[in-house]
Amino acid sequence: MKLTTEQQKELANFPPTLRALVERELEVGNSIEEVGHSFPAPPAGAYFKMAKKVTTRPRVSGSGLEFYDRNSSIYSGEFTDAKRFYFVIEPPNPPEPEADMDAIRKEFADRVAKSDALRRVAQEAERSSRIAAETKSKDSKARREPRPTTEKSEKGPRLPAHSVLQSSTKTGAKWLLHFQDAHPPQEIQFKLEQRLMTLMPPRMEAGKLVCSGKVKMTGAPYSLLLTFEAALPRTNCYSLRVEASWVDSAEKYYEYHQKTSGGWFDFLTRDFMRASPPAPGAGSPKRYLEVCETALNAEKHLNSVEAIQQVVIAGMKRGLGFSTAHKEGGTRIYWEDGRFVRSDYGESNDLMEYTNEAEFLKFLWQFYEWQTRSNVYPDHLPDFDVWKLILRLQNTK
Repeated sequence: MKLTTEQQKELANFPPTLRALVERELEVGNSIEEVGHSFPAPPAGAYFKMAKKVTTRPRVSGSGLEFYDRNSSIYSGEFTDAKRFYFVIEPPNPPEPEADMDAIRKEFADRVAKSDALRRVAQEAERSSRIAAETKSKDSKARREPRPTTEKSEKGPRLPAHSVLQSSTKTGAKWLLHFQDAHPPQEIQFKLEQRLMTLMPPRMEAGKLVCSGKVKMTGAPYSLLLTFEAALPRTNCYSLRVEASWVDSAEKYYEYHQKTSGGWFDFLTRDFMRASPPAPGAGSPKRYLEVCETALNAEKHLNSVEAIQQVVIAGMKRGLGFSTAHKEGGTRIYWEDGRFVRSDYGESNDLMEYTNEAEFLKFLWQFYEWQTRSNVYPDHLPDFDVWKLILRLQNTK
C-alpha cells in the first residue's frame, strides 16, 4: 500500500519502533484503514488503524513496544510505546455467534421455578419480623434520641462576585482568579510549571513580581500570567490570569474548545482558594520586596544543564524520585543501595538498574522528554528547559 502525503506526514511523528511496525505491515500486504487523533491516543498523539491484524511480530509486549489485547467494537489489539501517545491498533474482532435464545429462555424459566420456594420462605420471614416490630412498646420509641443531622447550609460564606471573572466568546475565553496562599511565589510558580509542563520564569514588571507562560491544551493556545499582588502578615495574595483562543482552529472544533476550556481552568487552579483582591496598599512593602528577591534568586544557581542534573541526582540520593501511573500500571524511579532503579508495576513488571550517573541521566531524559513537550507539540524544547521540567516532576519516594 502506498501512503498518501498526509499519512506519510503523520507516520513521521511516530516513535521509531511503531513506525517500523507500520512499514513492515505495509510490506506484507496489510493496509491502513484509518488515521485518528482521538481515543486511545491523547489529542497530542495519533493512531494508525490497520485493516488486518498484525502478523510481522508476536502480539505480545517486548522489543520496546507494549501490547494489549482488547475486544471492543472499535478495535482489538493495540501496540504502543511506554509514553502511550502513539498507537498502532488492529480492527475489531469478528462478532461472536448469536446467542441461542431458546436455551436462554429455558435456563431463565428453570431459575425462576427454583427460586419460588426460597421467595415464599423469605416473604414469611419478613411478615413475621414486621409483626414483631409493630408490637414494640411506644414508650421505647419515645425514648429514642433524634439522629444528629449532618446537613450543611447551602448558603455558606459568600465570595465577592469579582473574585473570578470569566468572559467567553465563540473563539476564546478569559479568567481572572484572585487567591491567597501561605506559600512563597516560587513554590506557586513551580506547581504551575509541573502541572502545565511549561516554564514560567519570574520577573519584575511595574513593581510587581510576575510569572508568565504559554501552553497548548487540546490544540488551543493558553496564556497565563501569575502576579504576586501583596504580602500580608501570614499569607500572600496572588492573581492568575488565563486567556485561551481557538480562533485558528477549524470552526467545527469551536464548541469542543468552549466545553473543555472551563475544565482546564478548574484543573489548573484546583489547589487555589478564591479570595477578594487585596485592598490598595495592603500588606508590607518591605516584606513584599524581600519575598520577591528570594523568588528571583531561588534558582539562580541552576544556570546550565549540568547544574540541574546534579540537583536531580542529589535529590535522588536523599530520597526523592519520580513516578508515573496509568490504567495498566505505572513506573517508579528511585535510588536504592548505591544504584538508580526503574521499577514498573501492573501489566509490566520490568526492572532496570543503573550504577552509572551518565547512563541514568540519559535514560531519564529519554523517559520524560516526550512528556515535557506534550503541550508544545510538535515543537521541541531546548535541553535546558527539558531538564528544568524534569526537575519539577521530581517528588518524594
